[in-house]
Amino acid sequence: MANQPNKLHSLLRLTRPEMMPALVSGLWMMVFLAYGVEPAERRNPALDEMGWGLALLGSAVIACGLGVFMAALNDALDARHDRAFEPDRPIPAGRVTQRAALGLAMVGLLAALGVSVAFGQLSMLLALTAAGAIVFYNVAGRFVPAVGVVTLGLVIGVTLVIPNPRLAFAWPILLTMTHVIAAATLRYWLAGKRPRLTPINGWGICVGWVFWILVVIVLIRVRGQDIAHEGLGWVWLGPTIAAIGLICFIWLLLGPSALHPKARRGTAVRFTSLAIGGLILIHAAWLASAGLWWQGLVVFALLFVTGMKTVKTA
Repeated sequence: MANQPNKLHSLLRLTRPEMMPALVSGLWMMVFLAYGVEPAERRNPALDEMGWGLALLGSAVIACGLGVFMAALNDALDARHDRAFEPDRPIPAGRVTQRAALGLAMVGLLAALGVSVAFGQLSMLLALTAAGAIVFYNVAGRFVPAVGVVTLGLVIGVTLVIPNPRLAFAWPILLTMTHVIAAATLRYWLAGKRPRLTPINGWGICVGWVFWILVVIVLIRVRGQDIAHEGLGWVWLGPTIAAIGLICFIWLLLGPSALHPKARRGTAVRFTSLAIGGLILIHAAWLASAGLWWQGLVVFALLFVTGMKTVKTA
């Protein structure tokens, strides 16, 4: 019985809990925008049926479920690698079995898929698509830097759409995907992961980013649902300023010395913490720019769930 708390703590560590608030903040942003910006006839009818309280709860379960699925599956499939390079991880350290990690991944997946049904059939299909992209990333994509990094951005982009597949705006998805892809690329380089990033990989990441950005824009335009002309044409300005400010803040905080080869691995950990908190900040800025101030404060409050802890422990 004395070992039970340690096992639970090790299982919790598999889920990467510090990342969950950032995932939740994205879906909450989309739910708040659906209620506060979109005309009732355009948004997902399921949102009106369940009300914003249940919609926020359901979207949080979907975000955390998919996050747990991705993190636990990654650790389960990486067990052999971790035994050689990260022996303190729960599985190679013997605190959690590989089977338990896979079981935890399935619990997260089933929770996300089960709740997504309440948002409608298209939402469930999008959740399945995100889950499929997560499997692809873990099984094959991450072994090719350009493919893996872009796949991470795609997973987040698809997940954002789950609560409201009929969304009438593209900017929040575009900036979030850009943030994730850029942050994942820089972290990959700082951590010195293998295979190494090469100029060809860099061009591949740029091409993949442009391709999926265009796909999102075309889908919104073709469906004729872009509401930027309805007084929200400059709503992107606040989050863009926040993103630029975040870049400057990270550079000033870490400093040029953080890029020294011997310091890069530690820098990668600190940078990851800042990038996670920055994503929450950008999501809150979207809501504030759209005039949804209290909603923005709710999302901003998630920063204190993850940001303070991860920066301290980095």
